[in-house]
Parts: sequence; structure tokens; C-alpha cells
Amino acid sequence: MLILENIITIDGPSGVGKGTLAMSLAKKLHWNYLNSGSLYRILAYLSGQQKIEDSNTEALVNLTKNLSVEFEINNNELVVILDDKNISNMTQTEDCAKKASIIASNNTVRKSLIKTQRMFYKEPGLVAEGRDMGSVIFQQAKFKFFLQASAKIRAERRHKQLKQKGINVSLSRLISELDRRDKRDLSRKSSPLIIPTGAVVINTDDLTIAEVMDQVMKHSKKLFETKK
Repeated sequence: MLILENIITIDGPSGVGKGTLAMSLAKKLHWNYLNSGSLYRILAYLSGQQKIEDSNTEALVNLTKNLSVEFEINNNELVVILDDKNISNMTQTEDCAKKASIIASNNTVRKSLIKTQRMFYKEPGLVAEGRDMGSVIFQQAKFKFFLQASAKIRAERRHKQLKQKGINVSLSRLISELDRRDKRDLSRKSSPLIIPTGAVVINTDDLTIAEVMDQVMKHSKKLFETKK
């Protein structure tokens, strides 16, 4: 298998800091960025708009065809562009996240999105974050990372994020929802959440984003030597 040195994959459960880390790396390296979780949120958004049931696999697969999606980073915030329209706010709700998690457990839908995700790999390189970036989508990536954190810490981080956006959700509800998502991620038949072969595991419980960045850069220092 050809090993690609210009791909960084960052995997892990919800709330471990994948997005913040991945966007910071993409900006620093001037690389392309893939937020795979947002692709499922886009499907959740579209299926909600079109009144498509989560169990309607055929209709969901049809939604994956010809998706025109771009990810931009503006002031360290993810901007999701679908068909030239900014739908970031519509994909960041907890209801959308819950629906996306259910859709992501559909084996057929996951397979139909593989090609779309791989199309984000373009020169000069790609930072890809999700649940199966290093284990399935970009197995040939040289630099793979897997982030971990306790459910309590992850829920507190998510609670803070939502509060900053004016969205009020109880902490206990977030902990329960994270637990349900974790169980779906770990038990699904297709691309379950696992530590990719060769990945560096980082527990982010007591680390700032800067400290996590330092660890990633230490393990992939070759990439950053030309960026100083």
C-alpha cells in the first residue's frame, strides 16, 4: 500500500476536540480540510427538509449523489457550504446531530459517501477528521491520530460551545446523548469507531488545544519544518 505523507487523519468520538485541532492544522499547513461528520449532518438536514425517514435507505443514498459541499474556516469556526449556500447554523443543532448519528450507522449510506470523502484529498494535502478516517477512508495516511476524553469532559465542552451560540441544552441531556452516540459508533457493523492501525492516541481530558497541537506536531514534525 502506497503511504501518503500529505494526509493527516484525526479520529475519535464526539467532543474530544477533533474539529478544533483539525482546523488549526489545516490552517497552519495551508491544506484542505474534511469534516466527515458534517457530511452526515448535511444528509440529516436535507432529509429533514425533504421529510425522508431515517430508515429510507434508498432515498438517503440518493441524497449522497452529486453533493456539492465545501468546508471553509472563518475565525476558527467551521463554515459549511452546500450548493453555494451557507448552512452552518442548520447543521449545528443537537437535533441535527442526533439524526446524523442515526444516518451514519446505515452501512449502505456510509459506503455511498466514501467516494465523496476521498475527493477532498487534493494537493497540497488534507487534514481529515471523523470516526473512520484513518481506519477506512484514508488507510494509506502516514500521520494518524486518535483522540480520547471522558464523557463528562466531552459533554461539558459541547455544553459550552452550544451556550456560546445561544443554544440552551441541559448537561445531563448531552451526557445521555453522547452515551447513545458512542454505543452506535462502537457497535455499528460498518466502520465502527476503532483506533486505526499505527495511530497515535492522545487523551485530551487535561490538555488545551495548544498542548494537543504540540503533541501532533511532535509526531509529524517533518510536515512543519517548512512552515516555520
